[in-house]
Amino acid sequence: MAGWARVGRVGWRLLAFAVAFVLVQGIAESVLGPAGRWATRQVGTPVPLYPWSTLAGALGACVVLLRVVDQRPWAAVGLGDGAWAPFRLARGAAVGGAAILVTAAMLALLGALRLEAVPAPELPSGSGSASPGWWGTAGRLLLLLSPAALWEEVVFRGALYDVAAEAGGAAVARWSTSVAFGMVHAANPGAGPRTLVAVMLAGWGLALVRERTGSLPAAFTAHLAWNWIMAAVLHLPVSGLPFATPGYRAVARGPDWVTGGAWGPEGGAVAMLVLGAGAWLGRHRPATDHSLR
Repeated sequence: MAGWARVGRVGWRLLAFAVAFVLVQGIAESVLGPAGRWATRQVGTPVPLYPWSTLAGALGACVVLLRVVDQRPWAAVGLGDGAWAPFRLARGAAVGGAAILVTAAMLALLGALRLEAVPAPELPSGSGSASPGWWGTAGRLLLLLSPAALWEEVVFRGALYDVAAEAGGAAVARWSTSVAFGMVHAANPGAGPRTLVAVMLAGWGLALVRERTGSLPAAFTAHLAWNWIMAAVLHLPVSGLPFATPGYRAVARGPDWVTGGAWGPEGGAVAMLVLGAGAWLGRHRPATDHSLR
């Protein structure tokens, strides 16, 4: 494909994806709005639906990209036959879970992370509400973090990866989507150059998971395992966003550049060391995503 024709095709595909994303997300927000207000009244706290509407936008835009703009199979975005196979999902979850647990263990050994008790919140008498226990909070976090992780994977390791890989190959796709993944987190609380580099490194690792397994859902479970363990098990912030901490929380001690500070451990040097080591090891393993060859 000639240079200018290639640039034009990339621009057209990105524009079609972006327009479809915005339109489908807007429709989803309108449709889900009443359900969100009803759920909020039932539980007494705001129930965010934006992760689900954003996921709808990402999936709808993928349909437009693959079936309207192009005639390409779902395998092009890592969602082909067998992508949701249990062993691939388990493999991704094992990679993401191991990475954050190793990071937390290293911080604990350095004396930079410890657990402390959190008193139960005082609720108004006669409110009829109860403080959510560990399982209730963990379940709510799963419902919140799952669509958020999936839409990010569909966009960055799915559609955008496919556009970049077609234009310049897997290496270009890995670099460009990792940079874009980092920049989309620039508006998070406490974001800075160090945290953005860390998120870009995480994006690189997730791209490798997608390539090595041939499965976008494997990258999703790796992403979800990392975030869910931070939020539900360790009660740490996820990319600068704090969550409820019933019973206990993990507290970082030491310089932010080591621990990640208020951003969470993924923004510190220890996490970057673990992610970097994982990426270095992963690059020496053969890819199974034949669509990228």
